[in-house]
Amino acid sequence: MSYDNASHNSQLPLIPGDDGWGDAAGDTGERLIKGQLIKFADWRWTIGKEREEVAPGRRFEALATAACWQHWKDGKPDKTILREPGRRLPERDELGDQDETEWEFFGADPQDPWRNTRLVYLLDPRTMEDFTFSTSSYGGRAAVSDLGEQITRMRLVHADAVPIVELSAMEMPTKYGPKSKPVFKVVSWKTRDTEHVIEREINPRQAKKLVDESNDPDDSIPF
Repeated sequence: MSYDNASHNSQLPLIPGDDGWGDAAGDTGERLIKGQLIKFADWRWTIGKEREEVAPGRRFEALATAACWQHWKDGKPDKTILREPGRRLPERDELGDQDETEWEFFGADPQDPWRNTRLVYLLDPRTMEDFTFSTSSYGGRAAVSDLGEQITRMRLVHADAVPIVELSAMEMPTKYGPKSKPVFKVVSWKTRDTEHVIEREINPRQAKKLVDESNDPDDSIPF
């Protein structure tokens, strides 16, 4: 079979946007997990089934988050209840499956099939690769809430602010002794309403101070 390269090239779309890539990207729009999965355990952030360790200092844009209940069966989720915008998740006792004698075992203990889960959608701005951080641990959910509070405060100043984060960790006391918990360390902010990225180290206390200053008519925020 011959291959006519010239003829083949003449049939390729020449206008960006008509080349099919936009439609291909749209196929991922309904997926709960976008790109590779990122997990955190025992002070380590890892990517994918190979558990490749996330390089220290690697930065991501934290684009969005989602909250859901996931029902697990045979080691994988088979049902998902997503939180609707502006509404709360159902309480655990609203979901059924209360009989612990019917739960699957995890080690020596029965495991609740419903897991209160948070997802954070991350983007590597250098490669434009998508990643999804998934967690059902208390520490993981707290990390997502903490990041959400920082974003909310910054958006009182810049409505479209997107945080640039590094994946870090810190110690967390538990009834079983000290454990590690994930931390989204905000190292800068990206906005569309200014020409430049806000390159500023900022923590929740500093963000609150900036918001308080913005409410003072005699002061201005030096961004």
